Amino acid sequence: MKKFLSVLVLVAMAFLFSACSKNESNETVNIGVLGPFSGNLASYGESVRKGVELAVEEINTAGGILGKQVKIYAEDDEGDAQKALNAYNKITDEIDFLIGEVVSAISEVIGAEAQKDGLPMLAPCSTAANITKNRSYVFRACFLDPDQGITMANFAKETLKIAKVAVVYDNSDDYSSGVAEAFKTQAEKNGIEVVFFDGGIVAKSADFKAIASKIASSTAEAVFAPIYYGDVATFVRDVRIAGYKKPLMGADGWDGTSAVLLGEDGKGDVSPLNNCYFSNHYASDATNAKIFVAAYEKKYGTTPNSFAALAYDSMYIVKAAMEKAQTTERNQVSKALATVTYSGVTGNYVFNETGDPKKNIVICEYINGVITFKESK
Repeated sequence: MKKFLSVLVLVAMAFLFSACSKNESNETVNIGVLGPFSGNLASYGESVRKGVELAVEEINTAGGILGKQVKIYAEDDEGDAQKALNAYNKITDEIDFLIGEVVSAISEVIGAEAQKDGLPMLAPCSTAANITKNRSYVFRACFLDPDQGITMANFAKETLKIAKVAVVYDNSDDYSSGVAEAFKTQAEKNGIEVVFFDGGIVAKSADFKAIASKIASSTAEAVFAPIYYGDVATFVRDVRIAGYKKPLMGADGWDGTSAVLLGEDGKGDVSPLNNCYFSNHYASDATNAKIFVAAYEKKYGTTPNSFAALAYDSMYIVKAAMEKAQTTERNQVSKALATVTYSGVTGNYVFNETGDPKKNIVICEYINGVITFKESK
C-alpha cells in the first residue's frame, strides 16, 4: 500500500511540475516576434524585428532577464492572416511572450488566439481600436487610430490655422477609413470646413492623378490622407505635379515615404514631401531618442523608423513586466504588465484598463526627405 501511495505522489509531483510555466525550468527567456518580414509590408516587419533584436542584444549584454539570456523566435507571416496563424501555432508552445503582430487586421486575429491560449502579447504598432478590447493578455505599445485622427485635426486648427480641408482615404482599408473619419469629425468640431471627403484612393495604384487634379482645383487649404508609405510616395508626387503646394497631412503610415521616393540608388526626388506633416510615435531627432538612434544606426547602417522604436520599447516593457512579476509565468507577467510604468524612446508608458498606453502623439515634418520633430500633443 505504501509503495502504491509513493507512486501516486511521484505521479502527482510530475504533473504539477509539467503544469508550471514551461520556461520556469529553462535557461532562457523565449520571446516570439511575429510580422511581415517579406512582401509589401516588409519595411514595417523588418523594422520591428530589428528593434527587438537590438533591445535583446543590449539586455543580454547587461545580464538578461531574471538572470536568464533572452532568445528570439522570429517568424515571417508575409502580412497574411492565415500564414500568421500558422506561424503563431508554430511557436506558441515555445515562447513566454509574443511581440507582434505588426498589422492591425492580423493583430486582431492573433490577439484572439493569444487571449484563448493565455499568452501575453504586446503589439508594437497595431493601432486599430478593438485589438485589446476584452483581452486581458493583449496590450499595445502605440496609440490608437482615432487618437491620431483627432490629433491631426487639432494640429490643422491650432498650428496650421486652416479653415478648409480635403480628406482622401482608402475606404477598403479599416486603418485608412477609421483615421479619416476621426479626423473629419474632429475637424468639423473645430470649425474647419471639409470641402470633400473622398474614399476613392485605391492602394498600390500606379498613379493618383485624378484625385490630385480634384485636390488642385479645390479650395482646400490642406489635405489629410491617412494611407501607407508606398501609396504616399505616389500620392505626394502626383499632387505636387498637379500644382498643389499647400500642406499635406497624414498618419503614422507616412513613416518611410522618403526611402521610397529616393529609390534603390538613393538619387530620387524627395522634394514633394516638403510641407508635409504626419502623426507618429517618435521623432529620431528628439532628445530622448538619440542614444537608441545611434545604436541602431551603428548596428544596421540606417536610421530607425517609428516601428523599430516601438519594438525596441516593447522588448524593454516586457523585461520590466517580468522583473516586476519576478517570473516568466504567463498569467503573472500579464498582470504585472498592466501595472508597469516605463519611460522609453517613444514616450512614457502607463497602461489603461484595456491594455492601451496613455502617451503623447508626436507630429513630424518632412524637411528635404528627413523626418523632423514638429511638436507633441
